[in-house]
Amino acid sequence: MQRTRAFTQQRMYGMGFIVIVLTIIFGIHSSFVFIVWGPKLWSPGAVAILFVFHLFFANLLVSFYQCVMTDPGIVPPNWGFYMGDETKRRRYCKMCNVWKPDRTHHCSICSRCILNMDHHCPWINNCVGFYNRKFFIQLLVYVYISLAIVVVFAFPEICDRVAEMTRSASKYQSTGYCISSLILAMAFCMALLLICTLTNFIKFHMKLVLENYTTIENLEREVVATSPHSGLAAHRRWRSMASALHSRDRRGRRAACGRGGHVAG
Repeated sequence: MQRTRAFTQQRMYGMGFIVIVLTIIFGIHSSFVFIVWGPKLWSPGAVAILFVFHLFFANLLVSFYQCVMTDPGIVPPNWGFYMGDETKRRRYCKMCNVWKPDRTHHCSICSRCILNMDHHCPWINNCVGFYNRKFFIQLLVYVYISLAIVVVFAFPEICDRVAEMTRSASKYQSTGYCISSLILAMAFCMALLLICTLTNFIKFHMKLVLENYTTIENLEREVVATSPHSGLAAHRRWRSMASALHSRDRRGRRAACGRGGHVAG
């Protein structure tokens, strides 16, 4: 059952990351809205761009809130005492003193077991698990689209400001113009940096969703695939198979000889 995550002492300590994220989000938003398109209102182009931008930006804030506040999933009480199939292997968490369902892992930061745990994300001060993973994917998509809008539609303004300051020396004497240009340049660089960082990150998580894997499970299968013992185990299996076939062939030859036959070669 989906529920709101309780505010524990650990959660309060991690709210510093939330403040940093919100500062970056609203810093880029304010620069794009008030410096780039604010002076151009109410032209049809500015209204259309700001409407589309705020549509995605509002969804970004809602999904971010859901990621932070939604409990990722806790092991149900008394789970695992009766499973129907007694032969099924069960895992027990010694720190939480509970039986763990499949795909459940213990988070050392949250100090509890998380259902279908993907990873602990400090930027939302929460684990990504069964109940909030969909909000996490939505957050990535909305952040990426919002940043793309900022980069695409702020770039012409930056080019115009650079050209204007190059042509006219009087622009350097305008303190407000210089400060706003500097803030816009910083916001643009931050948005561009975040897009470059998030591109592979989104591709990675989309791939996991399509393959029905979590980040932890993906790490586990990569360890198995790259483990030196995995190749050694396969080699031993081939040797055992070859040895068994050779032994069977030798027994067949001896049986034929015992019946008085002659086996060539």
